Amino acid sequence: MGHYTFRIGTPTGSIRTLAVDGESPETARQTLEAQGYFVFPEADRRPTRAWLVFARPFRGRVSARAFLVFNQGLLALVRAGLPILTALDLLRQRGEHPRLRVLLAEIREAVRGGAALSAALAKHPQVFPPLYTAALYAGEQSGNFVDALSRYVEYQKRLMALRQRLRAALTLPAILALASLFVIVFLLTFVVPTFTRIYGDMEAQLPAPTRLLIAVTTSLQAALPMVAAAFTALGIAAWRWYRTEAGRQAMDRWALALPWVGGLLAGYAFSLFARTLAMMQAGGIPMIPSLETSLTTVRNAHLGGRLRTAIPRVVAGSSLADALDRTGATPPLLLEMVAVGESSGALGDMLGHAADLLDAEMDMRLTTLTAAIEPVIMIGMGLVVATIVVIMYLPIFHLSAVIH
Repeated sequence: MGHYTFRIGTPTGSIRTLAVDGESPETARQTLEAQGYFVFPEADRRPTRAWLVFARPFRGRVSARAFLVFNQGLLALVRAGLPILTALDLLRQRGEHPRLRVLLAEIREAVRGGAALSAALAKHPQVFPPLYTAALYAGEQSGNFVDALSRYVEYQKRLMALRQRLRAALTLPAILALASLFVIVFLLTFVVPTFTRIYGDMEAQLPAPTRLLIAVTTSLQAALPMVAAAFTALGIAAWRWYRTEAGRQAMDRWALALPWVGGLLAGYAFSLFARTLAMMQAGGIPMIPSLETSLTTVRNAHLGGRLRTAIPRVVAGSSLADALDRTGATPPLLLEMVAVGESSGALGDMLGHAADLLDAEMDMRLTTLTAAIEPVIMIGMGLVVATIVVIMYLPIFHLSAVIH
């Protein structure tokens, strides 16, 4: 018999830490769940080797599309009336993702041993996120497992559609920017030195702009290894600083202050937050665990920290709209929708409508930003290339004028 500590959400919405005795961590977890508590998944605290720090982002990675296909298959099988064990067997046999097949074998054995499906999935948070397991747990407790899984599948589809729109809108400007940089570097490192060697054989005095460009190019070529090393060092230092709490808070705050881009980042974060909270409320999960889980989708540390201050206010009895308003970070649209939802008893629906409106606003911002940035990049690249070409041809123009 062991002694285990869990972080739980009570039916009244509060979050507590409870210690319970059990033969194993899974038995202790089942005891708490049988009493009506929501048990938050614990992070894996096993020691890791230093080299695994670099492999961790790629270890156990399952793409969003593969995860959606898995959930759609599970929903179809369960909706058809097949038992969970049979459904897991079929999904494991037909699955194409090797990592999922291995996990499904482990999950099937845990379910066969008496564990709930949500509890078995929660043992692998790197593949099955806490939001997913919490939604399934709520469905198991309420007897509406199919509805809970259906809501999560719809949630996944909306998230993937939003991410695809963001990628589609930002891909072309990124390609144009990289192409522009490549062309300029090619001109400065290959074309200009070729003209420099040609002009070196001429005894005529070169025009001042040409001499200046040749001097800059020569200095750039000499300093290129040092500049590359400096940028690499700065990139590594910035990455390591971003991994600290203070660095992430600062960089995320600066990102939100960027014109246009900051509004897009904030809109994306609040859209995810509102849609996640809407799904949790529709599943019957208490408000505090819903807020805790929804905040895990807010990737911006600065926004997440400010929104987290709303949880103690809600615990103290404040309305959600008032608690979010006091954070000073929530957009007025979301506040109004939350207030109407609380007063009408349809908070989940209103949060879903708010997420739809935020998505529409982001689409408009993306369209405007893309329409503005593409010609700016093209015009800027054209001006730089034209300037370099004209400067390098100035001696030829000058020589032609002298001859005539």
